[in-house]
Amino acid sequence: MEPVRKQTAAQTSSGGRPRSPRIHQAILKAAVDLVLESGSRAISMDDIAARADVGRMTIYRRWCNKAAIIMDAFVARVDPGTLFLPARSYTESIRLQMRSMAKAFRGKDGALIRALLAEAQFDPRLAVELRDRWTMPRRKMAISYFQRGIKDGLLRSDADPDAIIDILYAPIYYRLQMGTGPLSDAYVDEIFDHAMKGLRKV
Repeated sequence: MEPVRKQTAAQTSSGGRPRSPRIHQAILKAAVDLVLESGSRAISMDDIAARADVGRMTIYRRWCNKAAIIMDAFVARVDPGTLFLPARSYTESIRLQMRSMAKAFRGKDGALIRALLAEAQFDPRLAVELRDRWTMPRRKMAISYFQRGIKDGLLRSDADPDAIIDILYAPIYYRLQMGTGPLSDAYVDEIFDHAMKGLRKV
């Protein structure tokens, strides 16, 4: 998974000057702020350019549409902090990863993912970006991690990695979307403990 889209040599040399990281970040921030204020359907590439105080061609040299900008902004904000990291045990790494995701979703990033999920129902391009840039890369990462646990005898040999993902993470997204309660560490631990009773090899 990549937090931002890589630039080609032709793109970075356009106009004879390298791309400015400051301008790039300003555009991403502008996109996030506008989505949180108005929703993605209500904003345009020109709106993002105006908020970032850059020319519209500066935007178009980097991204083909606003959905790509929004997803680059979202992935750059959320993805690095919600990966599987080393812990004292294999299963504890899963718990900590779930907690990290819930923590991210408790704040502005949660409001952003709610907006993206809602807007994707009406914006086909955003739906594709959301699936290709967020959902499927993360499922691929998680499947690989759970397959390792199955191979090492830490999870049941008959466990389905796809089902494990749904068991562990669907409750977090449901609570985020429906607002049925806080995404607290205690709630995450409850999901995790119930799931592990059925998933650990006995």
